[in-house]
Amino acid sequence: MKKIDLKKYGRVMVFIDVANVIYSLRDLRWKIDYKKLQRYFQKYSKLVSIYFYFAYRKESVGQKNLLEMLSRKGFKLRTKEVKFIKVDRNTVIMKGNCDVELTIDMIALLRKYDTAVLMSGDSDFAALVKFVQKKGKKVIVISTRGHISKELIESADRFVYFNKFRRNWEMRA
Repeated sequence: MKKIDLKKYGRVMVFIDVANVIYSLRDLRWKIDYKKLQRYFQKYSKLVSIYFYFAYRKESVGQKNLLEMLSRKGFKLRTKEVKFIKVDRNTVIMKGNCDVELTIDMIALLRKYDTAVLMSGDSDFAALVKFVQKKGKKVIVISTRGHISKELIESADRFVYFNKFRRNWEMRA
């Protein structure tokens, strides 16, 4: 499969909406190896940074280990603890996303990148994409069918399906 050469997009900053990515890839039946993702962007783009937005469960050793490894590899972590909300006597839901943090960072860091790579399909980000573009930046959105909003596809400068990167990014057992 032909590599996507991102060098023509200038300085690249990657913003990963982890919750959205996890659900997208669950449907595709594969998981990302974040070290491979990082190497890909280091090789095929002028990578500035990768930001990782994640709501974690305090008791999860696996999540703690993942965050420690990503931190060692130079990922910029934006995390918060998952909240458990009691809906009724029998129902508790988990709540935790970092959409506001991602939005703030993408705007605050405008001077440091030419192109933002947004890994999410959330329609709420369409307004952010349009704002960033008005500031002269390009936005590439990566997601998958069933997890990408029409508004986000239409607002992006380029949309790419996750499966385009499967060979390069897939975690092997």
